[in-house]
Amino acid sequence: AEAAHAAHRVAADRAHLVAGLEEFAPEGVRVAGPAEGPFVLVRMAEAAAVRRQLRVLGYAVRRGDTFPGLDEEWVRIAVRDRVTVNRFLQALDQALMLIRG
Repeated sequence: AEAAHAAHRVAADRAHLVAGLEEFAPEGVRVAGPAEGPFVLVRMAEAAAVRRQLRVLGYAVRRGDTFPGLDEEWVRIAVRDRVTVNRFLQALDQALMLIRG
């Protein structure tokens, strides 16, 4: 029962993250889907610069080019609780604005 509850919670948190990321589609942020794991793959131009800016803002996302078949335009974002996701999405918005002006 505990494992089922945890899986349900991760699925709900992932759906929240994906919905938030999809708001950035006009800025060229693309979510690979359907996602089912505890992370989400995202493609965007200037992903390396976005990663560096997110790090300055206190958030770490993994490079995608370390995974077979992906290149430097991909990042891997871990699924976290809604509060953390909301703060991350705000940081992503700020990072994109700083990079793209």
